[in-house]
Amino acid sequence: MTGVTVQGPVERGRSPRRVEVPAGGTRTFGTCGCGRCRWDLPIRVVPGARVEEFRGAVDADGAVWWLANLSDREPLFVADVDGPAEAVAVRPGERRPFGLDMALVTPTRQPGGRSVTVFAAATRPVPRSPGCPAIRPEVPRLDPDARYYAVLAALCGSAGTFTPTSADIAARLRMSPRAVDAHIDYLVRKLDLPEPAIRRNGWKRTALIDHVRAHGTLRRELAGIA
Repeated sequence: MTGVTVQGPVERGRSPRRVEVPAGGTRTFGTCGCGRCRWDLPIRVVPGARVEEFRGAVDADGAVWWLANLSDREPLFVADVDGPAEAVAVRPGERRPFGLDMALVTPTRQPGGRSVTVFAAATRPVPRSPGCPAIRPEVPRLDPDARYYAVLAALCGSAGTFTPTSADIAARLRMSPRAVDAHIDYLVRKLDLPEPAIRRNGWKRTALIDHVRAHGTLRRELAGIA
């Protein structure tokens, strides 16, 4: 593991904020009610809502990443994106290691609340020599046994008729829409897909389908979308 990415909550009409944690580095996140707190990843408080004591620090260290709970009284909960019901509590002042590729960090065990997502396996394509038309940039390989691959297959399997929503994919794969969104975010980063100048709702799903059409990322059973 060379580093991890911490992504803030997803909000309608806003692109989630992210911070990169380099190997050996530390980045903090948290809410603030006073306006003076300084976090690497500040979590916006909805006007009029109660300010949760939701704060922590993520360290990238070798084969694992660590989460430190910076709260004085409230626990944090860490769960695999694909198994949010099986959360591990990190007590106030405690620091624990995790080996999850994609994890949700929340201030409560209840699903659906505010969370940050930790991506520990996103890799960028290895750059090739620029400017040579005979050299085609390498496309990162995908693991057909990984859960994100199933999400991509479900997304592209209906292409040509309609673009399924995260809820559609979640119902098909028996997972939560939030987990689907996390896998889609991971794929966009892994495949290094550029963000469009004008972001429209669902642009990431559309970009993934276009990428599969252009590069044949998936197996032959999905060749019909080309």
